[in-house]
Amino acid sequence: MNILGKHKPRGMRLCHWYWLLLGFILVVVPIFFLPYFRSSERLLPTLTLVCGVFYFFHQQSIEKARFFKALVTEFNQRYDVQNDKLFGILNNKKPLEEKEKQVLVDYFNLCAEEYLFHNAGYIDNRVWKAWQNGMKQFGKDHRVSELWQKEKETDSYYGFEFLISG
Repeated sequence: MNILGKHKPRGMRLCHWYWLLLGFILVVVPIFFLPYFRSSERLLPTLTLVCGVFYFFHQQSIEKARFFKALVTEFNQRYDVQNDKLFGILNNKKPLEEKEKQVLVDYFNLCAEEYLFHNAGYIDNRVWKAWQNGMKQFGKDHRVSELWQKEKETDSYYGFEFLISG
């Protein structure tokens, strides 16, 4: 089980239409096939309940989309702050200084947080794949790979594996 639960989001735009279809079926079937619902005293509360349930799930899907956007925006902003320092490390082929190691550790932490939210189902697979492609360019540098191997031993990255390519 994931730290944040097993939630795996479906397509943000289509999910609420399934609930609308289910609600429609729950309203139409009783009206035509059950005499109990033919009176307005019973039908109106039922319709209100179905509409309320649909509204709840629709709002929930909107909130999921907002949460997804907030996560992606925050992670991208945090990466943008680190971007120049990270590429400076790649361009400099000297052994890593402590300051550079800390920049990379911060980057590993960012990647692990992204992994955590992806694994919990809050980050779309396409976004995660794009981020992984970005990680690969750093994983090619042997100094980054060596630092990651040391950091990995701390077991403080939520099961995240940094992409190292030979």
